[in-house]
Amino acid sequence: MSRIFQHVLLVSACTETVDRLFELCELCDQPNIKISLARNLDVAAESLDHVEFSLTLVDLSIVDLDTLRRIAARLNPKPVVAITPTDSSEILRQSLRAGADDVFLRSELDDNPEAFVASMERHIRRAAFIEDTSRLRESLERSLDELRADHHAAQHVQQNLLPPQEQVINNLRFEYTLTPSLLLSGDFVDAIKINDDQVMFYLADVSGHGASSALVTVLLKNLTSRLARNYHRNSSFDILSPSATLSRINQEILLTRMGKHMTMFIGLVNTRTSVLTYAVGGHHPMPVLSASGTASFLEGRGMPVGLFEKPVFEQREIELPAHFTLTLFSDGILETIAEPSLADKEALLLRKLQNGYVSSAQLTTEFEFGAETHPDDVAIMTVSRA
Repeated sequence: MSRIFQHVLLVSACTETVDRLFELCELCDQPNIKISLARNLDVAAESLDHVEFSLTLVDLSIVDLDTLRRIAARLNPKPVVAITPTDSSEILRQSLRAGADDVFLRSELDDNPEAFVASMERHIRRAAFIEDTSRLRESLERSLDELRADHHAAQHVQQNLLPPQEQVINNLRFEYTLTPSLLLSGDFVDAIKINDDQVMFYLADVSGHGASSALVTVLLKNLTSRLARNYHRNSSFDILSPSATLSRINQEILLTRMGKHMTMFIGLVNTRTSVLTYAVGGHHPMPVLSASGTASFLEGRGMPVGLFEKPVFEQREIELPAHFTLTLFSDGILETIAEPSLADKEALLLRKLQNGYVSSAQLTTEFEFGAETHPDDVAIMTVSRA
């Protein structure tokens, strides 16, 4: 992953020092070293502006400590090696404090060349590691930017598939909130007019969350829309049966082999007869029916959707009162309620809803206690008389 050349900047005006440093660099076990020479500070500054150097060799006979400090700060975390003509412990200490990673006497280049070569090899390897790490980080950031852009595009698609947040169909009012734990949601809701008397609605909670779960919600929207079109073409009447609809969805998810499943509640209201027909696909908590100052969970059970070849979905019917509210939740709501047990959480839901209609937005605010993040997607949908 290293680049072809490790560029080394040599700042020195001494021909003898320059020649010796070139000789020693050729001895390094790093065949990809390319040295650029700057005989004065102006050339050095221009070189630093145009080339990314792995290592800089600075001759302190033409570079003072303040300049060394600026060069080291500019190249940080890349290494800087100082060459000093003076055998002084004070110069050594000040050079290190100014940012030099190593300091050699000019005489050591002749007396102990092995030490200088070993230092060069160590610093070149360190610089290569820094550069590779930087490129990896930049590549990762680009990939993350692309992923974020893809997720935002997918979010836009998913939001366009959702129904209006509040709508009236056949004198029934449907409204909802959907709070994803990530940018994309595995929860999904919809309400579909079948004819002038009947309207189907559902809340689905796909296993997991994120892009893969959101993809299943796209499949779900496509399938239910197809079932509605089939009804109007008189080619299939499965959409008039919540249990048959669950069976069709189950087949479709199994065929995708995505390793995903979902829980789902599907209701079909006949507004002429005030009868709710519904089926449950492993969904919990069950919807809460509020009427006449009381609230209770609907009864019913069924297997999750997308796990079994031949699941059992129980279908039930109840007569709806003249004034009612049906409130549906995904199971993420239970994780946002600060009660010690499941029974306590369910009891709190019933207390909140016993007086009738409470908007999903208000419920979201009350149950989530202002939390900015959620361990799971949270969907709330209400169905009531308009």
